[in-house]
Amino acid sequence: MSDQSENQLTYRQVPGRGLVIASAIQLRLDYLREKGFELQHINKLGFPYTSVQNNIESLVGSVEVPVGLIGPILYEGEEVHAVAGTLEGALIASINRGAKAISLAGGFKAKVYRQRMVRAPLFIMENADEAQQLETWVLKNFEAIKKVAEEYSNHAILLELDPEQDAESLHLRFVYTTGDAAGQNMTTTCTWHALLWINAQFEKSTGLAITNFLLEGNASSDKKVSQYLIEKGRGVKVSASVTIPEKVIRKVLRTDIEQLLKFVPTSKRIAKANGMLAYNINVANAVAAIFVATGQDLASIHESSLGDLDFEKTEEGLLVKLTLYSLVVGTVGGGTQLAKQQEALQLMGCSGSGKVERFAALIAGFALGLELSTHAALASGEFAKAHEKLGRNKPVDWLQIQELNTAFIAPFIQANFEHTIQHIQLLDRQVENGVLTHISKKVNRKIMGFTAFDVQDNQGTVLPLLMKSKPLDIEVIKGLHIMAASIDPQLSDLISTYRKNLEYNKAHLKELRITAYLQEANYDFMPRYYGQIEDENREIYALFMERLDLDNVQIVDSENRPKEWTSSHIIAVIDALNLGQSILLNHSNPKELGVSQFDLKKSVPLYRKMIELVCADAEDQRFNILHSFLDELSQKTSKTKVLKTVIHNDFNPKNVGIRLDHSPFIYDWELAVINYPQRDLVEFLAFVLPDGFDKETLIKYLRYQYDLAVYFVTWEDWLAVAMDMTKEFLVTRLSFYKTAEIVMKLKFVDRVFQNAIRMIDFIEDK
Repeated sequence: MSDQSENQLTYRQVPGRGLVIASAIQLRLDYLREKGFELQHINKLGFPYTSVQNNIESLVGSVEVPVGLIGPILYEGEEVHAVAGTLEGALIASINRGAKAISLAGGFKAKVYRQRMVRAPLFIMENADEAQQLETWVLKNFEAIKKVAEEYSNHAILLELDPEQDAESLHLRFVYTTGDAAGQNMTTTCTWHALLWINAQFEKSTGLAITNFLLEGNASSDKKVSQYLIEKGRGVKVSASVTIPEKVIRKVLRTDIEQLLKFVPTSKRIAKANGMLAYNINVANAVAAIFVATGQDLASIHESSLGDLDFEKTEEGLLVKLTLYSLVVGTVGGGTQLAKQQEALQLMGCSGSGKVERFAALIAGFALGLELSTHAALASGEFAKAHEKLGRNKPVDWLQIQELNTAFIAPFIQANFEHTIQHIQLLDRQVENGVLTHISKKVNRKIMGFTAFDVQDNQGTVLPLLMKSKPLDIEVIKGLHIMAASIDPQLSDLISTYRKNLEYNKAHLKELRITAYLQEANYDFMPRYYGQIEDENREIYALFMERLDLDNVQIVDSENRPKEWTSSHIIAVIDALNLGQSILLNHSNPKELGVSQFDLKKSVPLYRKMIELVCADAEDQRFNILHSFLDELSQKTSKTKVLKTVIHNDFNPKNVGIRLDHSPFIYDWELAVINYPQRDLVEFLAFVLPDGFDKETLIKYLRYQYDLAVYFVTWEDWLAVAMDMTKEFLVTRLSFYKTAEIVMKLKFVDRVFQNAIRMIDFIEDK
């Protein structure tokens, strides 16, 4: 025989064993460091380690899960919010859409049927006859067993013993109610002591010995799915229901009752044929998201998501009901004691004793909202449109964050520095990106938007810069396609169909080239330009620019603060705008800048669809005028002598600011097109003019732009174009904003709409 010691396996014990104390945590981190693993992020705790000493062993850190706000959802006349943790894009938005539909239908009703926790010990006897005798004995001695079990908890109440014999074995389900705690640990303790008592007393009473026993023999379906959970359950059995009128379904879910019901029967049949227990679409998503945020047992998501979704057409609309059979939740104990989880429960009005039924009802309500929204997305085709591939899908060597160092960046910007660049330091600083970048980030995970860094030259001077990485135009379209799919699948099709006619075409080129051209022309009214990258093969389109010091700025990102704009500010902006448009007018070939002429007539069906959606979603008829504006513009043949030029085409206080020296700065030329110069001004005025502005104020600014213009046209001709451009702004951009409001609220839209209509009235009156 070989020497046993030579073949003996070795196992290195992690230091600190299970201790959750500062010294043990550090020992474990040192141990990992020795093995080559540096937990630089995981080891950062957002809570005191002492708060989880009873919740975890061998602590080394934590991971964060972002939480989003869901709701409000209307429940018993109360608007309720919650937070839900997820890394799945669109989940929060989908829950919220369903919550909106439920709330507009008058809210959901909930019914709690029971709350119970089950432990199911297994007894093994010599034979089936002895197993039967044990079953008879435990049922006869229920009260004594109940007394023993309940001695070990202030909350657990033993309701019944539910035996199930299997040959010489006996499974004995202990069925408890556990108040506001999920009760899994509580009932484990109670049942264990009851087992010890049964083991001793049964033999004393009958002379028969229990051969063996286990605390849990798998008959409780703990953290598993079974028919038993549907029939008898553990945790809370709860249902949520709502009757949604057809008009709400059409307005919010973008479909109708017949379409929602069409696929349900065959879907249920295949689910049954596949052996699926219960029928739902994605209850687990809502349950998991709320469990993460509120400190529930994540391993219980499996059984807690066992639910049946039912539909029934009624005279009032569509009755939708979701029944959750085994929702294992608590509002006290376990992870609910942690500060953030407590706060999440408090937001729902569910923290502490006496709240578990409300908590279960709200989970069911939010889950019902998700079921509605997801089913509507599938039935309407929205789900497919949101995942539809557009354009090419070739592998690309995208720029990686680790490449952004001195060696990579310096060559692109050195020409705009007087002294040699010595070092570039990336900053861990978040800079807010624009809407288009945010939308495009839903398409892939390449670098997009702003990256902040400091540049130090060999003289010790440090300059703050930004790199703005542009998404491709097709990525912008893909992002818009996804957003549009959640509003109306036909809208997403139209965006794809007309994408070449839209201002988003070549958006990744325009800002880079226009900014560089304006810099060459010594145009001072923009953040200073330092260089750019155009690399088609790697899809890198990046602009290097001044990082504004907000301490040296009077006005910035003020689209919701028109009161900040004085008359002198507006005049200064018109001066800067006129100069920029004049410089661009002199460019010999605007196509080199990536810009093309904008023609509303080429995309009428798209704008018609947006206006239809806006009018359907509106609570009044005021937006119906957009239809007549579109008809007028699509049929009109222009005879003006006003020359078109390259215009900004997104000229609002989100992209225009004022420095402390009162000089304007203009940025974000990504939507630039060739159009009439008035288009920029009327958009800007619609944003910055105060409520109730008078005709004289409007005409003053329009006349000021006219007097600066280099065109030989009449004032009447100039005003007529300003009128058309205001209508075009409403039909194209404002209808886009208003359509987007179906899924995300924008504070400025109604105010800007009213201002633009007022401007049209005043120009007509002139």
